[in-house]
Amino acid sequence: MSFVADRLRRANDEAARLQEQIARESEQEARASERIARATDSLSRASSPSSAQHYQREVQSQQREVARHQSARARLSSDLARKQRDIANHQRDLMREQQEESRKTADVIRQLQEQNRAQQERIARTTLSSVAAAEIASHDAFISHASEDKPDLVRPLAEALTTRGLQIWYDEFQLTVGDSLRRSIDRGLAGSRFGIVVLSPDFFAKNWPQYELDGLVAKENEGRKVVLPLWHRVSKNDVLKYSPTLADRVALSTAMFTIEELADKLAEVLKKP
Repeated sequence: MSFVADRLRRANDEAARLQEQIARESEQEARASERIARATDSLSRASSPSSAQHYQREVQSQQREVARHQSARARLSSDLARKQRDIANHQRDLMREQQEESRKTADVIRQLQEQNRAQQERIARTTLSSVAAAEIASHDAFISHASEDKPDLVRPLAEALTTRGLQIWYDEFQLTVGDSLRRSIDRGLAGSRFGIVVLSPDFFAKNWPQYELDGLVAKENEGRKVVLPLWHRVSKNDVLKYSPTLADRVALSTAMFTIEELADKLAEVLKKP
């Protein structure tokens, strides 16, 4: 318990004690008043001078008793009023103390949250750096594509590039049962020098290919060309609607080249140091 809270507790106890004393004085004053009434009644019916004097003295004695209790009650009421002012002041001080304590607690929580966030960021940076270091240059290219484009384009293209001595990150080559798709993609993005992006109607409709593209574009922000666009069943207007920046890039098109020709042209870029 704080010093202020202890003072408030003691003030409340003292106020309760004063209220009890005031109540007792009021009861004793009431009883004295009752005795005055009885003595006055007896005085009015006194049958002798001595009896009258006796009741007169009783009335005077009880009047003094009433006055004493009234004086005590007034003094106690004054003490209670001061004590109640003290209680109000202590309550205000306690509220300020609690608000300050709450502010300090909030500051501590905020500092801990900031430290935790900073630690998580350090861990994330360290993990990303470790992944990048482990995967650096382990693949020549990452193929970002929609699964619908695998049979007629992506699978044969990946195989054609592999036969040309290139290390290609392609999900059917890399993923096994139980692998985390996102972590595997992150490793592929981090460890590939280039990203072959197969832009197609199905690609534009998917979320995962866009996630991969965002990762490749982020690597380009480091100042080197990474994204190699490959148009499949789309026109420039289609690509322009999806991404004006991608539409402005020189791209290969499956409408103009066979898979073998595409593999040759991509290999020329991928084999450059």
